[in-house]
Amino acid sequence: MSVAIAELNQGDQIAESYLLIKSQINTARNGKAYGALTLGDRSGQVEAKLWDNADDLLRPLQAGQVVRVSGRVDSYQGRAQLVLDHIAVDDSAAPGDFLPASPKDPAELWKLIDQARAKVKNKFLKKLLKAFFDDPAFREEFGQAPAAKAAHHAYVHGLLEHTASVASLASAIAGQYPDMDADLLITGALLHDIGKTKELTLGPPMDFTDAGRLEGHIVIGVRMLDERLAKIKDMPLAATEMLRHLILSHHGALEFGSPVKPMTAEAFALNMVDDLDAKLAMIGQAAGEVDGEGNWSKFHRLLERVVYAGPPVWDQPAAKTSQPQDEPQPGPPGLFD
Repeated sequence: MSVAIAELNQGDQIAESYLLIKSQINTARNGKAYGALTLGDRSGQVEAKLWDNADDLLRPLQAGQVVRVSGRVDSYQGRAQLVLDHIAVDDSAAPGDFLPASPKDPAELWKLIDQARAKVKNKFLKKLLKAFFDDPAFREEFGQAPAAKAAHHAYVHGLLEHTASVASLASAIAGQYPDMDADLLITGALLHDIGKTKELTLGPPMDFTDAGRLEGHIVIGVRMLDERLAKIKDMPLAATEMLRHLILSHHGALEFGSPVKPMTAEAFALNMVDDLDAKLAMIGQAAGEVDGEGNWSKFHRLLERVVYAGPPVWDQPAAKTSQPQDEPQPGPPGLFD
């Protein structure tokens, strides 16, 4: 039975397969070459050192390959570190099986996507959603893609999870405000991040594509939208402009990457539910990284704060409270009693 990286304990002897994330040949003070590696699986990452035969063993390897390693688990600066005896390519394993993935069942996430689609009644918007989500190639890319490289939902099926959540939130908000165009908002929620299918690659390792760096997912997404809209006969120009605005403005501000600010009720709502889902995902991730022995996370750079990472309030022991004092006993009568 394989041992996940998160389950490694100091002193363990290992013979396991992991994803090679980074490999570098360095030179020690004595002039001898050694390998400094980063290995990963779905549970996390671990640093490793290869002190012998580094040149021969590491030069044939490339990041993104699955490798079979043997050695022992050591500790360095309080963290687990592998000291390797041997490393070689494992051709029997698929790299994608070692990438972090959404904890949620993709089939259930697709159900949420389909439920949101079913709420859209406008015939033009239904055709547009069909052009995307009934396309097997797009559906495969969309279902596998991460929602970000590192900020939130940065794992396999992350875009699917994020979009399902944003679409569900958009549906709830549309029902609360009857003057809002529910079909437009839900469609925008389903399509707002389609450009991420071309902006990011699963790799491994997960990274930006050339187009992703040069243009970004907002520009890519608008281009993908236009390609589908051009094939829908008699699509109203006003609707086209509103859909483009939803994608262009969904980051909310110029400094966050949107070329325009939200200027419709639907665009405001989309920006807020998108930001809400991303922020709550960040909080959940931060809460899983406790700083030391306390109940608080490490400082989160994007959230610009630490967050509570202790047990749920109802799982904590009851606080000690002072016992009610006995009723005061009558003393001797006063002067006027």
